[in-house]
Parts: sequence; structure tokens; C-alpha cells
Amino acid sequence: MKERVSEFPDRPTVTRGGEALVKASEPSRKGKSSSRLGRLIAFGFVLFWLYSSGLFQQIPAWVTEGYNELLRIWLPADGPRPARTPIKREPAKRAERIENVATQKIPAQVVTPEPIKRAKDGLDMPVSIGRGFAPVGFKIGARSQTLSFSGRPGSLHRRLPEFQGPSQKFGSIDLSNGRRHAFVLDTDPKGYQLYVDLNRNGDLTDDGAPLPNRGKGRFANRLRLPLESVSGIPQLKGDLELWVYTNDQSWRKDSMRFYNRTQLVGQLLIKGKRYTAYLADNRVIDGDYQNDGISIDINGDGKIEARTEYFSPGDQITLNGEKIRFNVTR
Repeated sequence: MKERVSEFPDRPTVTRGGEALVKASEPSRKGKSSSRLGRLIAFGFVLFWLYSSGLFQQIPAWVTEGYNELLRIWLPADGPRPARTPIKREPAKRAERIENVATQKIPAQVVTPEPIKRAKDGLDMPVSIGRGFAPVGFKIGARSQTLSFSGRPGSLHRRLPEFQGPSQKFGSIDLSNGRRHAFVLDTDPKGYQLYVDLNRNGDLTDDGAPLPNRGKGRFANRLRLPLESVSGIPQLKGDLELWVYTNDQSWRKDSMRFYNRTQLVGQLLIKGKRYTAYLADNRVIDGDYQNDGISIDINGDGKIEARTEYFSPGDQITLNGEKIRFNVTR
């Protein structure tokens, strides 16, 4: 058999079973490792140059850490090793404490009636509104009062708006501290409207839009006035809210009716025991809470019994075995 000549004379041939087989030569492991190491070194130096030039400053720290680990693994053990670049880690910030407003305890407004003056028949306790009472809204029963009107304007009605109805009713709401607010009820066929001289200058055209009817009768709506100004007590903020209304019965008597929906609440501390007290503008509806008496929740059931827990100005009660008379002041 003719001997087969290898096309690659530089490769050794192997004879197996009488046939000459060509064994594919493999590159030496040493040459292969040297080639790979050279590429890695070149790549590493490129990365090292980029890092030294400052281009890596915007790269995350984990990239720099990976670069250092790559050089440490692939460089020869006896070769130069670059020092690891320390990673600056920001210390964890302590979370700011957030206070839960809903769980905060707001101290109760307490009025200690001092000084206590001893009268011949008991104790006279002054109760200051400005020292601890605050508006609470409509909590206990209220009484209404009449507002008379006429078909002609009075001295307080100096300038009038253009009315839409065939007739008007003129009157005034007289409050404490000489505050008189003129009003005109216009019988507009689309719905009665109430004009009120809020700034008390005699001009009913510069007080904003009239109050429309919000009730089921002829007219009903809320009239809001500054509580501080009406009461004369600077500590009382917010609005004094009057509910003004008229129905067929009061209409036949040429009148409207109104009551005060803004009441005051405070805590009385008497001989170490607290009592919830209310001041309501019921007896004389004028925004002055000093002339209407006081309601005290004596039994602590959260309610006011008008017959046993309301006391008119000058009334005397027996509380904890002591005769007491409360005098409401500013």
C-alpha cells in the first residue's frame, strides 16, 4: 500500500492499523496561556489608565471593585499588584422621628376660678371666659329670639341694592358692644334673599352677595360674624354663627327669628375635681356670653340637663357640700 504523505509535513503522523493517520496538532498550553495573559494585561492597563485619568469618578463603586478583583485573579502571583482602591461608604443616616399628631395628647383647657370670694351665704366664684373657654359649635339646646321688620327702610339703610322681588322687609340685628347690622329680606320669586350690612357702614351694596334661602320655608340660612369683635374677647377666634329664618307663622307677625349656634366649652377645676362647662348665648342673644348663665355637667354623663345643670346669672348651687355662685367674666 502506498504510503500517504501528509499535507502538513511539520505535523507528526501516526500509523494505526496499517494506515497513516494525521493527528491534529494542538497549540501548546504555555503559548495559549501567554496569549490570554497578554490580552488581559493590556485590557487591565487600559482600565487602569481610564481610572487614573478620572473617567471612573462617575462610575459606581462596584465597578471599581470588580476591576481590582479582575487584576488580582489574572495577574501572575509574582507580578505587580495594584493597591485596592478603598470604597468610601456613607454612614447610614438615622431616620428622623416623625411625631404622630393623632396620638398627641392636647392638654384640656382648665379654668380655675380664682380668687374665690366668700360671701355671707356661700362662695362667689368668678369664671373667666378668656382664660380657658373656646368655641365648640352647637352642643346644647338653643333658644331663638324675634327679629322684627317693617316694609320701609330705617335710618340704618342708607344705600340699597337693586332688588328682584316685588316687596322687601327691613330690620336690624342688634348685638353687644353697640354693633347693629341692618338687613333687608328681598322677596325674590326665585327665592328669598337676605342682604346684611356686615361692615355696618349703612351701605348694603358692598358686603358681597346676599344669603340665599337654604331652608324649606320662606327663608333660612347662616349668618357668620367675627366672634372676637362681637364678644369683645380677643382670645375667642373664629366665627359667631347665627341661624336666621322665617316661616309662615313669624311672617304673619312681621318678624324673623334667629339663634346663636356658636357655644363655648371649658373645664372647671373645683376642689381638685374637673367639670365640663358650657356657655351658650341663649338668654339674651347678643354675642355676649357673660349675661347668659352657665351650664355644668355635674354628674359627668356628657350631657346637660337644662333643669338641674343650667344656672342663670346669680343662681346659687350646692357642689361638694359647698354653696357656690358662679360669676362669668371676660
